[in-house]
Formats: sequence, C-alpha cells, structure tokens
Amino acid sequence: MRSMIDPLDRLVAILTDRLEIPEDLVGPDTTLQDLDLDSLALEEFVVLAGEEFDTEADSLADLLTLPLSEAADRLATLTGV
Repeated sequence: MRSMIDPLDRLVAILTDRLEIPEDLVGPDTTLQDLDLDSLALEEFVVLAGEEFDTEADSLADLLTLPLSEAADRLATLTGV
C-alpha cells in the first residue's frame, strides 16, 4: 500500500508541491481545466498521479475534467486505496 493519506490530499499535494500551483487555487471542486494548465503540466500531472496511485496513466485521462474530489474518489475505487 502506497499511502494512508486521503486520495484528495494526495492529488492536491501533486499540484501544489510538485507542480507548484498556489494552494489557494486548489480545492475539492477545482478541475484541472480551472487551473488553466498547459499540455506539458497536464501530462506531468497524469504521470505523477499514475506513480502516486500505482496505476497506468491511460486510466487517468478521463479524470482530467472532473472536480478533484470526484477524481480522487474514482482513483480510490480504481486502485483500492
């Protein structure tokens, strides 16, 4: 098991710690589209989230338009965390 940290907190940490998005811009209802990330940052997010949740990046593509809380719930279900 990778982490006992809440899946939403894990996604937020990727955005704020790794991609250096200001914390005040990231919340449960935020989508990646809201953050206006460029294609390179989106790809980096997908790779980092795939590593964090030990899943294939291809399975994350449909999560990019969801609010972070919903994406985290789906990731938790998908990966069993």
